[in-house]
Amino acid sequence: MSAARLLAWRAGELLAGLVVAALVGASTLTAIDALSLPDPSWLPEALGATVAAGLVVVTGWLLLRRGRRGAGGHGGRVAGPGTGPGTGERGLWILGTAGPAFLASSHLGLLLNGTPHYLFGLGGDQLNRVAYVTRFADSPALNDPFYADAAPFYPPQWFWVGGRLAALAGVEGWEFYKPYAIVTMAIAGAIAFVAWRWLVPTRLAVLFGLVTAVVGGHTNAYEPYSWILICLLPQVVVATFLLCARAAARSRGAGAGRPTWPLVVTIGVYLGWAALGYTLIAGFAALLVALVVVVHTWRYRAERGLVAALLVRLVAAAGISALLASVFWHRFLLAVLGGAETEPSVANDFAPEIGSHWPLPMFEVSAAGLLCLIGVVWLVVTVWPGGAGRLADRGAASLSARIDSVEDDHDHNDGDDDEEATLSRPGWPLPSPARALVLAQALGLMTLTVFGWYALSGLRAVTGSTLLPFRMIPVITLALALAGVVGSLALARWAVATSPARSRGRVAAAAVVVAALAAIQMMQHVSQEDSDFAAAAREAPAPPTEVLAAIDEMTPGREPSDLVVLTSVPTVYAYRPFFTFQAPTQAYATPAGRYTERTDEIRRWATATSPGDLADAVSSGPFRGPDVMVLEREGSRNWVLPVMVNRMPLARNNSREKIRFHPELFADPELFDVREVGSRVVIVRR
Repeated sequence: MSAARLLAWRAGELLAGLVVAALVGASTLTAIDALSLPDPSWLPEALGATVAAGLVVVTGWLLLRRGRRGAGGHGGRVAGPGTGPGTGERGLWILGTAGPAFLASSHLGLLLNGTPHYLFGLGGDQLNRVAYVTRFADSPALNDPFYADAAPFYPPQWFWVGGRLAALAGVEGWEFYKPYAIVTMAIAGAIAFVAWRWLVPTRLAVLFGLVTAVVGGHTNAYEPYSWILICLLPQVVVATFLLCARAAARSRGAGAGRPTWPLVVTIGVYLGWAALGYTLIAGFAALLVALVVVVHTWRYRAERGLVAALLVRLVAAAGISALLASVFWHRFLLAVLGGAETEPSVANDFAPEIGSHWPLPMFEVSAAGLLCLIGVVWLVVTVWPGGAGRLADRGAASLSARIDSVEDDHDHNDGDDDEEATLSRPGWPLPSPARALVLAQALGLMTLTVFGWYALSGLRAVTGSTLLPFRMIPVITLALALAGVVGSLALARWAVATSPARSRGRVAAAAVVVAALAAIQMMQHVSQEDSDFAAAAREAPAPPTEVLAAIDEMTPGREPSDLVVLTSVPTVYAYRPFFTFQAPTQAYATPAGRYTERTDEIRRWATATSPGDLADAVSSGPFRGPDVMVLEREGSRNWVLPVMVNRMPLARNNSREKIRFHPELFADPELFDVREVGSRVVIVRR
């Protein structure tokens, strides 16, 4: 198969996996929503634990059944379009795509049963995210979620897709957000499996996909739009190692070896896609890719032609990613280059407690923690440099000799270290030694880079800012968990192989039972944060229907997206695509919006001396003034607008300031239309 056909075939397989996972996730969520479970109660958790146990049993049975039957030498090799996979491979493919999707959607669906909202409802960050989906459900234009007159800054890719799907389905953006987020988490494990299937044996890829779904549910369910990128990050790092190996082979063999451009395109497309979805993850991924190339450049520094070839491929991948990223980022860059005023972004100043200490998931007292600990051991043993310690070298040699002495000689030929998917020793879904080394190097590099990121962030703390290191917790947890899967399989194989012949069946059975119980514990675990966020989703306030109805009635003939609203009820932005004069928080405000100056402008309005003075101030300011204002009544003497004042990096990172307006400032009916709605006042400029 030609390189172009192979790339197209794999893109089609990835799309097929996405579709299957989306259908499984949506169907599972629909079935769960149809249940009538008492709320509040522990019944959803009880059902979820049973579902997790059942999934473990079914998955284990299918994998072991597949192992007994064998694959006729097929292993994890990807079949071409003309041959088609065998029955076993097809069953594993379905398990690898549908299994993680069902696991993620059932876990989150049961956790959020009985509420239309996603984790944390419309509180905190979720309000800004739901508002973004609502914006794109109204229009495909790449506008800022809040400001009508400022270049957008936060990557829209995931929100744009969600908004357009909501419009296609005829569902309001806020209502679509929960199923969209859950299906996204369902898709992540499935596409991770498909990508791993090109790199490791299929049965190992199935385990990787399931572990990806579990780790995502534990560490990153609150941010599905970043997890859909993180779930593919290890594969991209492995692909970069393979790219460097292929480039070396071609450079030394005068054109021999497999083509490198499919990997260059794949890496570049991923980086560009990440830049459209989550800037921090894109930057971290680009750093990892660059580190791999730099390491190989240093390794081959005496071969100038090879060094040049590696750098050319790195530049090509960077060019592809930059081209894709410009689809969104061109507006902000052109605005800055054109002299638009901006303020520094305060997002990196966020310093929660969880980011104040290094992540050590391997010491968590749980099955997931044990898996990560095994992963650390496997990484160290596999990539331990020669000569670094005689005792370690001697122990590794002894262990290797013992294993080799008891295993059969039916191993496959490892002559081609750059095969896309490699076979394993019979009965064990492990990669070849050469591919295992690449896998360990990639996961080890990810782990060390996360620690380096934490170190740099700690040093940057002296400036009063951070590198948001806590966002890397899902990255290191995923890397160590994947390493732990390989390490656990290798450990189990060693235990079986070194046991007396009459005991090997019992040892294998014990390994399977322990693995199954650990998997059940991992799958049914719900973090305290997610439990609290689920409770917050159920307690989310009802939509401000009276305020929304008043705005609709007082602005006849005008679409919500035509209005700029300044409100004390920020949830209105989740339910209508209003633009706002001031974003709910500065951390989610584009720097081109100049949040601080806008707050000063509102304070200046409050000092007006008459309705005419106020109307002139609103109309003549540096920003497009609000068409509608929604204020809180504070007795009979003041109408109040609460605004958030940034206090990052303080532990209490935002404070609420009340800006008070005298009712007399709106007493001119020729300038302002005023209507009292409960404890609030809706004001429309005429």
